[in-house]
Amino acid sequence: MSIAILPISSEFGYSETIKGQISSSVSYGYGAAILPIGLAVSVVSPRLLMIIGVCLWSLATLGTPIMAELSSSGYILLPLLSIRAIMGAAEAVVLPTMQRILANWVPPEKKATTLAIILSGFQLGTVLAYLVSPWLMDQMSGLDGGAADIEGWRGMFYIYGVAGLVWLLPWYFLAKDSPSANNNIGSAEDCTETLVNTMIEDDASLVFQECLVENDAGEITKDNAGGALKRIQDIQLLVQSAPWSDFLRSRGVWGMMLAHGAKNFELYNLLAWTPTFFNQQYGLNTKESALFSIGPSICGMIGGLTAGNLADFMLVKLSSGDSNNGIVTTETRTNVRKIFQSVALFGPATCLFLLSSLPEKATTAQILLGGAVGLQAMDAAGFGAATQEKAGERWAGLLYSLTSLPGVMIGSISVSVTGQILDMMSSEEGSGWTTVFQLNSMVCVVGAFCFLFLYDSKKEFD
Repeated sequence: MSIAILPISSEFGYSETIKGQISSSVSYGYGAAILPIGLAVSVVSPRLLMIIGVCLWSLATLGTPIMAELSSSGYILLPLLSIRAIMGAAEAVVLPTMQRILANWVPPEKKATTLAIILSGFQLGTVLAYLVSPWLMDQMSGLDGGAADIEGWRGMFYIYGVAGLVWLLPWYFLAKDSPSANNNIGSAEDCTETLVNTMIEDDASLVFQECLVENDAGEITKDNAGGALKRIQDIQLLVQSAPWSDFLRSRGVWGMMLAHGAKNFELYNLLAWTPTFFNQQYGLNTKESALFSIGPSICGMIGGLTAGNLADFMLVKLSSGDSNNGIVTTETRTNVRKIFQSVALFGPATCLFLLSSLPEKATTAQILLGGAVGLQAMDAAGFGAATQEKAGERWAGLLYSLTSLPGVMIGSISVSVTGQILDMMSSEEGSGWTTVFQLNSMVCVVGAFCFLFLYDSKKEFD
């Protein structure tokens, strides 16, 4: 949508405020659905839930051009905003179902590697979308129901929607909830029934991790004594026994939550508005704007892959120099987390402040945006790793969800706010983007200081 919004807004005369509302509606849908879907996957087949989610996502994609036409004809945005929110809600099935399927299929010692591979696929998909979408719109121009002189954004949505429905065929026939034989995924003795999530990106879902058993046929299954009702009751007991008041009183939890919110304020803006920025500020067409947006995404991939390995290396080196027989102390962990989170927020703040001067060359802006996205990815070794240090296995997933969901909402709001700023300052050339980047820079600085002053790695929740 960040690419398609350029020809859509040009055709229908959307203001920047409306563009912000359209872009943020997906995130609102995602945020509203992620918790219910995470809990639903504990009582519904994850294979089936993925089918429902991808089917809804595909239908919402196919319906986006129709809803856009309805919204433009009556000047009421509700149909378009609703279909985009439904798409966001449908996308929310991916991480919870993936978490459940991996728990059934992948041994615990291989889970981190498997998640990293899957996450790299998400990032690769973003890059491919920037490459393929402009080409699709060129090919579909005049063939998708729009005028011949308008880029074929309708056709792009139709193709992506059909592709999703086609993907359902191999998934329906080949996917299974669990393996047919014991793949050494663990045993009941090793298992703690708790609420978990993937702890990647903005996964605010909570999936009920159960102890799996092997039946007489050698199949790995859930212990169905009591059925779905018992699992719902178990979830209720876990939620009721969670240390909610301790979470809210913890300075460290507030530091993580505020840092996450600051990161999303900046990142959601860059994801939604970067093509529009290149288009408006440098006069680039849709294809050129998309190509210039690829660089920051690649930098984000590199930053994320680098952060974890570098942080682990630092922890090993620092612990070997301590007088604690190689054991990493709480102080050492705290310092490493603060270093990486400082880089992940002060770095983008610097890049965006420099970008607010609106450099003359688009390549300079691309480098600064790449620096902002690449450096913010270092938070994988900041607050991204902090929940596993603040909480034991029983509450780490719940804590990650608690600190992620506000971040999703803050990021969604920031996209809308940017549109309003651009509209309010449209009379002064460039000043809207200057204000946007300065505001994002300031939010990053505030988030960084909150983490530095509030966070420590002392375990509080076992």
